[in-house]
Amino acid sequence: MQDLKHVVLENLSANSARMQRFVKLKGLMDIKANTYLQWTATKNMVNRASDYHYLLLAVNDSTAPVNGIDYIHPSVKPVVDYATAVITKGLAPNGEINFEFTADHEGDFEAARQATEMVSRIINEMNDPHFMLNQWVMDACMHKNGMMMIKPVREQITRYVTTSGTLDQLRAFEQQALDSGLEFQRQTRRRTGVDMAQVAAETQAFLSQLPEAQRQAELEARIGQADSLAQGLVPDDTPVSLELEQGEDVLAQSIARNSQYQAKYKLTGYNLNIQFRNIAQHYWICDPTVISVRDQPFCGYYEDCTIAEATELYPDLNLEEFAKYAEYNQNGAYQSGSVLNNMAIHSRDSVPVQGIPVGSGQSADKYARRITILTVWTRYDIDDDGELELIELIYSGQYIISASEVEFIPVASMWPKPLPGNFYGMSVAESVVPMQEYATAAARAEILLGLLTATPRMGVKADKVDFQMLQDGEAAIFLLDSKFDPATDIYQVPPPSGNLAFLEQSLARIQQDTMAMIGMTTPQDTFNPEVMAPGNSGAKLQLALTPNQIIQDNTVRCAADGLKDAIWLVWRTLIQYGDDYGVRKMAAQFHPQGRAEFMDYQAWDDMNFCDRKLMTLELALGMRSEENQLSRMQIIQQAQQQLYQSLQTMAQAGTLTPEMTAKVKKPYEEVLYILGVKDPDTYLPSDDEIAGMVQAAQAAAATREPSPEDQKNTSAADLNTARAQEIRYNMTGQSPNDQLEYMSMALGQPKVYNG
Repeated sequence: MQDLKHVVLENLSANSARMQRFVKLKGLMDIKANTYLQWTATKNMVNRASDYHYLLLAVNDSTAPVNGIDYIHPSVKPVVDYATAVITKGLAPNGEINFEFTADHEGDFEAARQATEMVSRIINEMNDPHFMLNQWVMDACMHKNGMMMIKPVREQITRYVTTSGTLDQLRAFEQQALDSGLEFQRQTRRRTGVDMAQVAAETQAFLSQLPEAQRQAELEARIGQADSLAQGLVPDDTPVSLELEQGEDVLAQSIARNSQYQAKYKLTGYNLNIQFRNIAQHYWICDPTVISVRDQPFCGYYEDCTIAEATELYPDLNLEEFAKYAEYNQNGAYQSGSVLNNMAIHSRDSVPVQGIPVGSGQSADKYARRITILTVWTRYDIDDDGELELIELIYSGQYIISASEVEFIPVASMWPKPLPGNFYGMSVAESVVPMQEYATAAARAEILLGLLTATPRMGVKADKVDFQMLQDGEAAIFLLDSKFDPATDIYQVPPPSGNLAFLEQSLARIQQDTMAMIGMTTPQDTFNPEVMAPGNSGAKLQLALTPNQIIQDNTVRCAADGLKDAIWLVWRTLIQYGDDYGVRKMAAQFHPQGRAEFMDYQAWDDMNFCDRKLMTLELALGMRSEENQLSRMQIIQQAQQQLYQSLQTMAQAGTLTPEMTAKVKKPYEEVLYILGVKDPDTYLPSDDEIAGMVQAAQAAAATREPSPEDQKNTSAADLNTARAQEIRYNMTGQSPNDQLEYMSMALGQPKVYNG
């Protein structure tokens, strides 16, 4: 596997076949960088024009001043700012990027949820999503593409810990550090004593079998040896007893187990954060016929910086060798034959800055000289195995900063207006550059006519003035003829006549064309992607069935493709550094059992690959407006009430089983999921809570006194039962009167009639 760091190309051994292939690769990269920089010259020229028009700077043969008038009609700047703000709002509702990874299979829900929460933590909490998106979207609207590098930043953690315990406890501490992503280095360890109470408890059964005198002598001898070891009077590895009778090693083992140690450890690890770094479009080079960054056979970018700035980007640089072998550009000590720098300087003209800044201290401090650092990714068979590997190469001149095999290119590209079959799209700025030029020409003509009309001008007959002497400044007016008559020879020039009313209609048409370019058909239209969100009501869809809303929605969705790539790259970077302490600590916060385990990383480590390329991304406002928020809460309350009524009815009927509970809850969970609630237990009762509610209801029903209505119904039912029983007894002769009559007859008494 290729892995070179901070080496000079000419110092590499050419005897190795692998090094020969690497030297060949380095030369190939110089040729490709030069070729692709020439290939992208037109793209950089268009981007440069967009930059100058955005800044309202005069451009030759376009908006150059005419007759001293340098007014430029603003069309590019408001359109770019407007599109940037709306696309940013469309991608980050409420200032956050809301997304969710789709589960790969039925058993993948917990891992997908953990990955979603971890990536969201990186983007929305450890970074500023609005700031990141605003820069990225503006770059995409200004230029043909917006390039964003997903750069991991690993901050080293160092801790010195002193802990005490037995050998088993120290081993457990070391294993805990490894499980947390920390590497340990034990610096010291010394024995501090023995837990004799525990030793006596463990060996009591064995000592009880010995005679009393022998038992006491053995115990005192062992304690004395243990104290000597604790005080350092004998070496740490001295056996506890040199002569042990058969079976007496039980005591030695117990002492060894219960010996207390004090150890000092150095713990090292890494916290991980991921930064979103913009790559200037005029510094980016690639194959323009390949659409996706992931499929690029060769791509990269160059950086213009000083040697001192390079040491900040790459702290491990060998400063002296780097200053000797780095590739200088024309602002420093120019290195002959640097074709790459010549092309890079021409491409750098795309930056809207007049000229290239030159540091005042470059001549005095060699570390202040400016250099070019090139970072490229290419596919090359570096190990001659017949397969192309993805190589990341960072170098300047002959100094190789880093060369290694990587798994992916950490760059995401955004384009609001893609062009089919091309890597570079069409920027919003270049779309309206012609409109700004037309409007500028018309506005200047109108201003010039107004100035000529409002400014009085005097004329003098040509045969009365020596214009040569007038131009030389010898005299304001030199009269050639003494017969000069001011009344007739000096006259007032009539103001120019003309009708520029057509300009108002022309400017109106230009304004309409400008709005149509970005998806606005009328000035009252708003760039609102909310109406095109999936699942909206029919009224909203009726509002959306206009050309402006369709174009705007398409613009936001095209930009969202680049954001999805960035989200995937964040997740892929977490996989790459899944062993770091910071990643494990973050994984423990979102693990179902609270373990410091990134489940996706563990799956990759177990060769169970799961690529989270499928995700749902919330665009625009959706249900986040104030009116829809109220409707959303009402729907949630209705779902809660209806679910409670259903559960109560089933509980009373005795049909509420765990299986039926899951089926009854399913429709309400789907309703909440449509509303954007990822965890339905936030609003709906869980299975355990439902079981607790049923038990509490049964207990309350058992101890609750009946209400007056229930008592009335119960007494009426008892009365009806008693009457029915009386009727049944009368019919069968078992009533009390019949029983008394039978008794009287048996005793020979006369029959008594009641009533």
